[in-house]
Amino acid sequence: MSRVRVVFFGSSDSVFSDRHFRALEETGAEIAAVVDVPRARRTSTNAALPGGRSFIDAAQGVPALEPENPNDPSVVDALRALSPDLFVAVGYLLLLKPVLLSVPRLLAANFHASLLPAYRGKHPVFWALRNNEKWCGLTVHEMSAGLDTGDIIFKVRVRTRAGDSVGDLYDRIMSRSVGLMPRLISCAQRARFPRRRQPSRGASYFGATADADFRLDLSLEAKGLARWVGITPGKCYVEMEGRRIYIQSAHAAGRSPGDGELALATGRGTLVVRPVAAKGDP
Repeated sequence: MSRVRVVFFGSSDSVFSDRHFRALEETGAEIAAVVDVPRARRTSTNAALPGGRSFIDAAQGVPALEPENPNDPSVVDALRALSPDLFVAVGYLLLLKPVLLSVPRLLAANFHASLLPAYRGKHPVFWALRNNEKWCGLTVHEMSAGLDTGDIIFKVRVRTRAGDSVGDLYDRIMSRSVGLMPRLISCAQRARFPRRRQPSRGASYFGATADADFRLDLSLEAKGLARWVGITPGKCYVEMEGRRIYIQSAHAAGRSPGDGELALATGRGTLVVRPVAAKGDP
């Protein structure tokens, strides 16, 4: 049986992309090309890939593309010339349009970190935690003209936990979802994929995060604000005396502030916060 030829789409700053690319490598599939998100557009609420080789570095000897627009005719022609069987996208942040999606012989599949049809769009793990969902997970789905609307191929459910950060929950999701990669390649070898249409009930869409999403509104309850800080440590902030103070950790007051902590009055209760250390701080 011939090896499945795959074009992999991801973001080289993303742990999410990288871990699934490693799983793809282990399947023995033939990597025909890798496509990266342009550096200026690599935004994520998850932790960036730590030092070391990304999937772009690992995929030596194959074409590596970083197009501003993956749907540009020159990019479409270049990928079509590779005669891929499968597109696999994990953490790729740009929309693939129908002309490009028609290139692979079998399928274009996306690994999306939500239980579709809920949380279509960007940063699904962040929004699921912000909305205090009990369950999150990952859906492998066929890519279509709509955003995250294609047929479901595989799905895994992961329970959220009190105190989860985006990184914590992504780690558990990835531990469950990397095993879907060999299943996808096995389906491609047989040219048979389990498909079911996404239900319309329960569908939701969330866009990219904005700066205002991380501003702590001190008119709200301290307990809820502490949970927001824990979801994205170091990214939430308060504005005091004309400057921003970014918060590394927080809790609803049950004790007096310790060294380096601040007590902030909220709409309900006191929020004790530890600011992010600035350069020059002890």
